[in-house]
Amino acid sequence: MIYNIVRNTIHTRKGGTFVARKKNQKIKTLRVLDILKAHNGESNAITTKQLGLVLQEEGIPCDRRTLIDDIETLSVYIKDNPEYSFRIRTISTSKGNAYYTVPKPSAASNEFSDKELRCLINGINNLRLTEEINKSDAVRMKEKLVQLAPESKRKKLSQYAEDDSSYPLDTVAAKILIDSINSLTFMKSNSSNRIIDTIINMSDKDDQEALISEKNNPIYEKHLGDSITLYDIDKIFRAIDNQTKISFRYFDLDENRNKIFRHEGKKYTVEPLTLTPNDNHYYLLCYDENTESCIKTYRIDRMTDIDTKASAEPISDNAKMLRQSLPAHTSQVFRMYNGPVRKVTLEFSDKLIGQVFDKFGADTKIIRTDEHTCRITEEIQISPPFLGWLFQFTGDMKIIAPQDVIEHYTNRCASICGFES
Repeated sequence: MIYNIVRNTIHTRKGGTFVARKKNQKIKTLRVLDILKAHNGESNAITTKQLGLVLQEEGIPCDRRTLIDDIETLSVYIKDNPEYSFRIRTISTSKGNAYYTVPKPSAASNEFSDKELRCLINGINNLRLTEEINKSDAVRMKEKLVQLAPESKRKKLSQYAEDDSSYPLDTVAAKILIDSINSLTFMKSNSSNRIIDTIINMSDKDDQEALISEKNNPIYEKHLGDSITLYDIDKIFRAIDNQTKISFRYFDLDENRNKIFRHEGKKYTVEPLTLTPNDNHYYLLCYDENTESCIKTYRIDRMTDIDTKASAEPISDNAKMLRQSLPAHTSQVFRMYNGPVRKVTLEFSDKLIGQVFDKFGADTKIIRTDEHTCRITEEIQISPPFLGWLFQFTGDMKIIAPQDVIEHYTNRCASICGFES
């Protein structure tokens, strides 16, 4: 009974009997409980200071420390006591801790977090309504879920339920997506802005202003884009999903941004494997049996006149098998350049271990050769970007084998410096 709490809290032992510490102290804990019961719901929370002032106005002396102890004692006692239909909750405010009471959940119900309730409401929004579950049933289910939320959360939760909106995109995820799209150089600004606006509209309304600022982040240069459109990318995706060939023309640019078509302007017909971003560009990886790695790459912003219908024949079985080993291929290439694949041994300072893992993957086998030096042996496509990547670690990384790759690197360095190899 609550009497036991009051008895142990407001009395002190003296000479084997209990005596009151101060006048009116006997009823302090009971009054604290009555006051808290009157402050039902988070919006009616009362701070420790406010609670103390109420007691003092009633002639009940108290200090902050003993008041907090009383509230904690009451909270523990009534939590599991079936005689009480409410419980005490604490929140942190700018003015310190504040307290309020909420009804205890019934035996048949559970307590859900705000995000869990949003997920449940989103699940109801996506229900395929039938005669057994019609719209009015769905509305009633959502209303019950809203009532399970803390009072301060119900208004926003009701908006999700009334609008039949999907569960909002996590703000951090939205920022990452916006930054990723802003960094893509192949996409025209009007196309990227449409995608970013859609992401913002999917996000929590309270965070949309901050996401708009991220959209207009001045660090990202706005791009004019080239011939590729989202419609073209969609055609490529469909061909990959359907495992069919595609054709297109491929071009370079001269100093005036005029297109200079390769292959005498004739179309390439390829077996597409996947699209992948790399170095702020988007690349199409294709099966090509005439290359050493059997993979050829094309920058999609250099592709035009993409056709998936005229060459809608299925890709080969070899291409289908190669798709399974694509993860290994992406660790070999540098900036999607093609080149011969060689088994290369690199020796490097152990301070570059992080860069090696970043480039070749977390499963890369690194062998320590002495206190400060390590080695790896990896299948690598020998290309100008690989040599450039290696050059940035001059003095801390070198090629150990094979000899022809060492000579190739030496000759390229000599050529850059104007010396004959």
